[in-house]
Amino acid sequence: MNRDHLRAFASLHWYDETLKFVFNFVAKTSELLLATGIIISSANFLTDGGVMSHNKVLSDAWSWTQALAIDSSLGIVFMNAFQAVRERDKIKAVIYFTLTALLATVAGLVTHFDALAHAAGLPVTDKGVSGIIPLWIMTTLHALAVISFLLASRLKEVSFSQLRKEWKQESERSQDGQQESIITPQIDYKLLATTLMETIQQAGDIEAVRVVEQKITSLPSPNVEAFQEETSLKLARTYEALREERDKEPNGKPISARELAKHANVRRSTCNQWLQQHESNSNKEEQAIQEAVSLEESTSCVQLEEILPTVQNAQGHQSVSE
Repeated sequence: MNRDHLRAFASLHWYDETLKFVFNFVAKTSELLLATGIIISSANFLTDGGVMSHNKVLSDAWSWTQALAIDSSLGIVFMNAFQAVRERDKIKAVIYFTLTALLATVAGLVTHFDALAHAAGLPVTDKGVSGIIPLWIMTTLHALAVISFLLASRLKEVSFSQLRKEWKQESERSQDGQQESIITPQIDYKLLATTLMETIQQAGDIEAVRVVEQKITSLPSPNVEAFQEETSLKLARTYEALREERDKEPNGKPISARELAKHANVRRSTCNQWLQQHESNSNKEEQAIQEAVSLEESTSCVQLEEILPTVQNAQGHQSVSE
């Protein structure tokens, strides 16, 4: 039993919990301390320094409470920023991270100036301590940090992500309600026509009226094949004209789809397809011509082979007769 107590004491878990309690207590109390400090500052400003100029105890107490509230709340605000990130509340995370940066800047500058003033033996207001940062910038940063902390502390229980979801749900509900409230009128044209006929017949102007429903006729479909043939003829004529011009030039380049589309006033994709088809047809024609020429050459060779023995026999008979 004593060993368990000793291990628990040596683990310092109780100390971590104590520190956590102290920091949370100070952070929650900081709102009250800072609000009290702002009230005292306003009263001192309105009385032209009459509240704290002749009361050193109140002045020292004000300084201690402001320092305790601002500097001790830095870690809590930093933790709240990461808590907002974990909850995926982007707006709150940005607010807390901005406040953390502001509090860290004020605390770091004050600590630096105070340490330098003690080391150099100079007052804090001396330019050798503050350097290029004037005193009014420090007081402005301190005031912004105090006001921002007071405002951000009231947003601790507010969830901007949940608020955004509620707004979105309300807008969807309002849109659904508007859609339900809008009723599209439906007209029964047959009933309307029957009522009109009865009214006209009762008036005696027309004895009988017949309503004939005509079927909806579809529009004739365009002749796609005729259009394609016309486009092919147009492209062929333009291609031949461009080819004649290129033949006259010494270094004639091949006709591109872009040039053909420009001169024929046809889409470039159509010209590209036509050129590919034209090239394939030209290649097929060349292959057919080559096959025909090779066939003629083989046929002539066979005929020569058949005629040569006859000629040789005739020459042999002629020599024997001689």
